[in-house]
Amino acid sequence: MATFTYDWEATTPSPLKFQVMDAEAFRKEFGWITDSFDKGINPITKAPVSKRLARVFKWRIELLSDDEGMTSIWSANWEGSKGRPDGQIYCLRVPRESCPEGLPSDGTGYFSPDLMKYVVINPASYDELKSVGVRLITSELSERSGKYVSVNGSCAEVLGRGVCIMASKGLGKSTHVYGLAGWTEDGTTKFHSDGWLFADVKSKVAFSPEKKHYFKGMPSLSLTLRRILSRSKKRDGESSLVKTVVVMDGFLADPKEFMGKDKFTKKCRLNTFIILKRDMDDQWLIRPLSAKDAVDLLEAGVLSSSGDPYFNPFVIRSPQRDQKRRQMYEQLLAGGSIYLVNARAQPWITQTLIRGLALEEWSWAKLVDGQVYALRGEKYEPLFKVGGEGSRIKQPARASPGAA
Repeated sequence: MATFTYDWEATTPSPLKFQVMDAEAFRKEFGWITDSFDKGINPITKAPVSKRLARVFKWRIELLSDDEGMTSIWSANWEGSKGRPDGQIYCLRVPRESCPEGLPSDGTGYFSPDLMKYVVINPASYDELKSVGVRLITSELSERSGKYVSVNGSCAEVLGRGVCIMASKGLGKSTHVYGLAGWTEDGTTKFHSDGWLFADVKSKVAFSPEKKHYFKGMPSLSLTLRRILSRSKKRDGESSLVKTVVVMDGFLADPKEFMGKDKFTKKCRLNTFIILKRDMDDQWLIRPLSAKDAVDLLEAGVLSSSGDPYFNPFVIRSPQRDQKRRQMYEQLLAGGSIYLVNARAQPWITQTLIRGLALEEWSWAKLVDGQVYALRGEKYEPLFKVGGEGSRIKQPARASPGAA
C-alpha cells in the first residue's frame, strides 16, 4: 500500500483555525503576499514557489507553496488539472523570528470568499490545507452553483444503494461507514467517503473527491478502520504498514488498496440518510424523519457539538444563503429514506441497526428494559439485550446483503 506523510513541527493534528475576510481587508493584509506568490516567489524569505493545479470534484483548485512537502502530498491527494483556477490556496513557510510584525504566523487560515483565496502561514500539518482551505473554497463554490452541496458526512454503498451518515464529531461516522463498507467480502458493500462528499441535489448522486484519502493520524482512526488497515497489511504483505501508520501525524492511503479494488466506488446514488445523535434520556434508537423535519434539525445545528448548521463549519452565513442552502438540502433529501439514529447503545448495536436500515429491515427501534426492539412488519420484535454482544436475543433475518 502506498502511503504519504508530512509533518511540520507537530506530533498531533492541530485544531482547524480559520477566519473569513472581505475582499478589501484580505487585500490589505495579504495582497502583497499573494501577488508575489503569483509571480513565483515568497516575498519574505525569497524562496521559490511551486504551483500545483488540482481537480477537486467540479473545480480547479491551485496550491501555491514554497514547501516541497506540502506540494508533494497535495499532488498525491488530488487528480491534476489544467486551465484557470477557480480558487487558490497560498501556503508559506516563514521562521517566526523573521516574520514581519503583525503578520499572523501561527497556522490560522484566512479566507476571502469574494476572491476565492485562502492564505495560511506555517500550518502545523497538511490537514490545514485539505480540511480547511479546500473545504472552505469548494463549499462556497458548490453552494453558488445551486446544483451541489458539500456534505459533512460519510458514505457507503450497500447493494447499489448509497447510505449517507451525518453526525457531529465523535459519534461514529467513520466507525459505521467502514463497518458498512467492510461488511462483506464479495463487493456487495463498498466504501465511498469518510467525512466529506459532494452531492448533486437533483440526481442524488454522491461523489468522492479525493484520489487518495487523507487521514489525520492514528489517534483519529476508528477501531473499525484500524482493523481494516491491519487486514490489508496481512493481505498485501506490507508488514511495516501498521507500524508506519501509528507514528504518522497524518497520511494518505488509496482506498482501492486498503479496502480492495471491488470495495470502493467514487460515485453512488444516495437512497438512505442517517443523522446520528446521542441522547441517554431518549429510549428511541431509530425514528424515521420527513425531509422537512430532517432539514429543520440540520439547519438549527442542535445536534452539532459546535452548533454548526448541517454539521458543516465551512458554510458562509447570510439570510439569502441560509434560505438557498435549505432549499438545496430539502431537494437532496426529498424521496430518500431518512432516519434519526440515537447512538446511545454499544457501537455494535448501533452498527447492526444501521445495517438493518440499509437493507430496509426496519424503520423504528426502541430500547425497553434493557432490550432493543425493532419494528419489523407490523410488530416490534426483540433483537438484543444491551448488556453485551454475547447477550443478543435474536439475529436479524438477513444478516448480510448477500442474503437479500
